[in-house]
Formats: sequence, structure tokens, C-alpha cells
Amino acid sequence: MTPLKRQFFRYALPSMLSQLLNSCFIIVDGFFIGRNLGDIGLAAINVAWPITAFIQAVSLGLGLGGAVRLSTALGRGDKEEAALARGNTLTALAAAGVVMSVGLWLACPVILPLIGAKGELYAPALEYSRMICALALGQTINTGVLPLLRSSHKTMQAMSFTIVGLLGNIFMDWLFIQVFQWGLAGAAVATGSSQILCAVLALPTLLAVRELPLRRADFAPRWRMLRGIVQYGISPFGLSISTSVILLITNLQALHWGGTRGVAVYAVLSYVLGAVIPLVTGVGDGVQPLLSHARGAGEWGQLALLRRWGLSLAVGVALVCSVLTWLGRSQLPLVFGASSEATAEGAAAMWSLCIGYPFMAVVRFCSSYFCAVGEPVFSGILAYGEPLGTQPLMLLVLPLFLGLTGVWVAWPAAVALAAVAALVLLAMQAGKQPPAVKNENLAGQRP
Repeated sequence: MTPLKRQFFRYALPSMLSQLLNSCFIIVDGFFIGRNLGDIGLAAINVAWPITAFIQAVSLGLGLGGAVRLSTALGRGDKEEAALARGNTLTALAAAGVVMSVGLWLACPVILPLIGAKGELYAPALEYSRMICALALGQTINTGVLPLLRSSHKTMQAMSFTIVGLLGNIFMDWLFIQVFQWGLAGAAVATGSSQILCAVLALPTLLAVRELPLRRADFAPRWRMLRGIVQYGISPFGLSISTSVILLITNLQALHWGGTRGVAVYAVLSYVLGAVIPLVTGVGDGVQPLLSHARGAGEWGQLALLRRWGLSLAVGVALVCSVLTWLGRSQLPLVFGASSEATAEGAAAMWSLCIGYPFMAVVRFCSSYFCAVGEPVFSGILAYGEPLGTQPLMLLVLPLFLGLTGVWVAWPAAVALAAVAALVLLAMQAGKQPPAVKNENLAGQRP
């Protein structure tokens, strides 16, 4: 195995595992809620999830935007610029966390009915959302710091902190939901507290990176740097929030065509999808430091190899997940304590996820790749095209002919169209670069 390929897997695999473990926070909540509160609890937390996802998307967008700036600066050998990117990203994360915590806490009673939390779902959804908002600063810092750690060559530490947080979340979910019977508020307290624990561990590690000495001036807002962080963070934000937008629209359609049980079925599907998305997204996010470093250093041969390996790994993982999801389609709904009716319908609809995974892998890797190499327009097209274009169209049209089944078919149809667009944009971008160097060993240096 060449030095470059070893680097590729050293960055990609821990990131995939970290992203998967990070997604398990909500999956663990669903496990305990489904077993203690049943279909109503599952439906309520699923309806309220877009608020949590918005906080996560803003945090991830700022964190990845800062990580791209940091890695690109290191590729040029500019450590002062890299340290400034780290400091300004942390400042932006802290400010965003406070604003979102206060603003969303106040806005929850207005937002929730608009996104489907009505009737029996409103009270538990409000209970969950307000507690999540109260603890949003910890989630913001934790989510944003992890990409910065990976760009600072601390991939294993980032994964370790996520494992610690997940174990804490499992214990606190059991304690607050099953033992103390705090319901959805207990799930929110468990998730928020474990995110705070991760942030407390990760932040000092990031600030102690020897390559980037700590300077107070790096935390003072520099508008040029902040503008660049936001520019590169727009597409990761869109890629992350797209899940929330799709969740929102699908929840509304599932509620319309299938009632509370339809939302509970989609809750099960979304939990399964939520376990696969991080694995696929983790490939692009993990190799982002290598991609940005190669672009900053002008290593076009290295960039071409990383692009090919990353796309192959993402699609390969998606295909494996398709097989596993299909084999476990009858057992997966039972994990979350869904009713017998929701379990049967969820198993019957699981095929739609299996078809969509590989197309989703193409879209997500290409969007991450474009962001990492300084093509925010191409990345933005993919990040926003599906949730704002093809997916709403499919969700509105297909159920008119297929009923509730049309709700499940909409996602694979939308990502298939987006995948075609991604490959076209990838071919256009590759054509603009200098010819790739074929010798893999030329790019074997550690970034």
C-alpha cells in the first residue's frame, strides 16, 4: 500500500466511524423513546428533529468551512493563516451557539405547528425541542470542533471523544428515560449533556496543537476570514440541512397520507437512513484535509487519486449498506419499539432506502469534494438542488398517483437525478485541472 493510500484510510475510516457514532445520539434516543413512549414518542421526536438538525447544520457548516481554510493554509505552509482560521472558527461557533439557543427556544412554539407538530404531537415535541435549544451551545461547539481536529491531524482523538460522548448518551438515556421517566425532555437532556462532555474534551485538545501556537489575537473576528469560512461552509450546511428539509416535507406528506402511523413508519426509515448517511458523508469529510492540502500545494496527481478512491469507497459502503438493510428489513423497525402495524409497513417500505443509498453516496461525496477543493458553486448546486428542487417535486407529485407508497419512492427518485448532475459537474471540474500525475508515490508526503 502506498503512503498516500495509507493516509487516505487513516483519515477516512476514523471519520466514517466518528460520523456514525455521532448519528447514534439520535438513534439511541429513538431506541429508548420507542420502547417507553411508543409510536407517539417516535413521531413527536421525528417531527421535532428539524430544529435539532438546523443547529447541527449551522455548526457543521462553520466547522467544515473553517477546516477547509485551515487545511488549505497548511498546504501552502502558512501556519499563521491556519491558526487564524482555527481561532475565528471557534469565535463564530460560540456566537452562533448562543444566538441559536436563545432564538430557537423562543421560536419553538411558533415553528413546531408549522412543521407538523399538531394535536397529540405538539406537547411532547415542544418538551423535547426546548430542552435541546437550552443546551445548544454544547452541540454547536462539539459538532464544529471535530472537523477542525481532523484538519489538525487529530483524527483518532476526534473519534475517541465521539465514543466517550456516545457511551455517556446511552447511560443518560437509560437513566433519564427508563429510570426517571422524564420522557422526551430526558432524551434531550441526555443528548445535550453528552455533547457538552465531548466539547469539554475536544476543545482543549484542539487548542493544544503544537503546530499552531495559541494566540489571543486569532480569536478576534477578522471579517475576511469569517467571510471565507461562511463561503466554504454554505455547501456543508446545505448538505446537512437537506436531511432536515427532506425530513420536514416527508413528515408532512406521511402525516397527510398515513396519519400518525405514517409518521411513525417514516421515523423508523429515517433512523435507518440516519445510520447510513454518516458513513457515506464521513468519507468526504474525512479526506477533506487531504483534498484541501493537495489543492493548496498544487498536487494535482494526488488530488485525482484521492477523488477516485473517495468516490469508490463511498459508493462501495453504500452498496454494502443496501444489502444489510434489505436483509434486516423485518427486524430494524422492532429495534425502535414501533407498533406491529408500523413495523410491517416499515419493512415493506425499506426497499426504497436500499435503492437510494448508492446515488446518495455519489451526491454527498461530490459535494464534499467540491467544497474541499474550492468549488463552492458546484458544491452548493448539489447541496441545495435536491432538498429545494427534486425532492419536494417528487414528494408533491408521486403521492398523487401512488398514495403513501409515493412518499417512500420520492427519495430514491430524487437522489438518482442528483447523482447524474453530480457526475456531470465532476467531469466539468476535472477537465479544468492540469493533467493528473500518475505516480502515486509522488504524493506520499504527510500533510
